[in-house]
Order: sequence, then structure tokens, then C-alpha cells
Amino acid sequence: MEIQLIEMRLLPGQKITRAFCDIGVDGITIRDFRVYQANGRPSVRNPFNTYKDHEGNLTFREIVSLPPTVQTEVHALILSEYFRQLKENKDEKHR
Repeated sequence: MEIQLIEMRLLPGQKITRAFCDIGVDGITIRDFRVYQANGRPSVRNPFNTYKDHEGNLTFREIVSLPPTVQTEVHALILSEYFRQLKENKDEKHR
């Protein structure tokens, strides 16, 4: 199985969502994985839709569910690239 990172878009500021990422799995593009800040550290969330249920509560539903081994590999790839880009941006600011 070939997994590749297609694009990562870092978001400015200190919002909960820090980046969006598109990946490819065996030629299929999956868009809008999210890197978000949770409990003081970045985590990855699979693409999802939001909607209000019949009681008016905001509900989240994943668009794509990956097998656990694939999800672990995808999330590790995304976080690795996220930290690489953060370091690169920090280094550019210090030049």
C-alpha cells in the first residue's frame, strides 16, 4: 500500500485546528485531515462532517474510516510533516 502526503496547509494563529492535510492512499486522494491541539499536543483527526441533530446539538461524523494499521501510519506521516513544517517556518523567521 502506497501512502503519500499530497499537501499540508498550516493555519495562522493559535486556533484549535492547526493545519489541514490531504493524503493519497493507492492513488485515492483523501482531503482535509485535521491537525489540532488537544491536551497540549498536536493530534490528527480524520475528515468529518458536522451537523445538528434533532435536539440541536452539534454532531461530528467521520467521512472516511481507515483500518487501524493504515490510520496509525497516516497519522504518523501527517504529524511528522506537521513538525517538519513548523521547524522550517521557525528557522525561516530566525534568518
